[in-house]
Amino acid sequence: MRANRVGFDLLLSRFANHGLEPFLESTRSLIVLLSEDGTLISWNHPFDLVKDGAYNSSLLRDFLAPASRHLFDLLLSSVTHDRVKTQGELELLQGDRTDAYTCFLLPLPDEFILFVAEPAQVKSDLEDVKAELQKVKQLLARKEAELQAVLAQADEVSHTDALTFLPNRRQVMIDLQKAVEFSDRYGTPLTISMLDIDHFKKVNDTYGHTAGDEVLRGLAGKLRNHIRHPDTIGRFGGEEFLIVLPHSTVKAAVEQAGRLCEQIRSSPILIGEQEIIVTISIGIAQYKLHKEDWQSLLNRADSALYEAKNRGRDRWVVAEE
Repeated sequence: MRANRVGFDLLLSRFANHGLEPFLESTRSLIVLLSEDGTLISWNHPFDLVKDGAYNSSLLRDFLAPASRHLFDLLLSSVTHDRVKTQGELELLQGDRTDAYTCFLLPLPDEFILFVAEPAQVKSDLEDVKAELQKVKQLLARKEAELQAVLAQADEVSHTDALTFLPNRRQVMIDLQKAVEFSDRYGTPLTISMLDIDHFKKVNDTYGHTAGDEVLRGLAGKLRNHIRHPDTIGRFGGEEFLIVLPHSTVKAAVEQAGRLCEQIRSSPILIGEQEIIVTISIGIAQYKLHKEDWQSLLNRADSALYEAKNRGRDRWVVAEE
């Protein structure tokens, strides 16, 4: 039987409205139109390679390996009588070898059967590709998580002072501006405290800059441990620190300042075997609701800080209204 290309072209046009075009036009799958008894009617070009083996038969089952013929008979019987699609793994003869195919038999109008055979290796290759894609997807998800972690860490670093691990000037200024906006919106009190280490230059000159850094770290730890929530403290620059006390009046800030001065004065910072005693001065200012901005508030706290130093240091001063 010669390749029935004309018959196959008719098959394409006859079943064009049955959604079979992707199968029929396939360049790798074997497409064969059968009668209900398994007789070859027409086929696509890839099936010519199967027929080029010296199999002079008009029955498709004769092109199958002997071990596959019984299963084919069962599949053909099922699709013929039940008119449902069937599927199975079959081996087709290819000259002196056999090749595995994933085969589908589909019932068509007018008692035709469509036989579609996809090389099993293609299916295996597709499964391998899917598996590799899944691995790549998992790898990308893992890398995405790592990237997010790095970005989060970078964001934290960009807002943290590298020496004291307190919020840096940028972050504490953000906190201050947000607190001012909240106070303006809801009419709640807000107070800030600007503090500075007394005679810090003398500490550096006497003990060295490395010891000075240790003093800053030690002081930062003490301040952090004595700040209540939701107060925030950050390193404002050099030996200066800023405390933002939302929902607090001058009275609360004064009580806190007194405790901090006492705590720092009475607990030396240990550098190696050397105890270094430092004191702090603090300037306090309460936000004048709707009458100033955050910059004015900072300036008043800074002025109060220097007034505390002028009065002898190791003390706190409240800014004038």
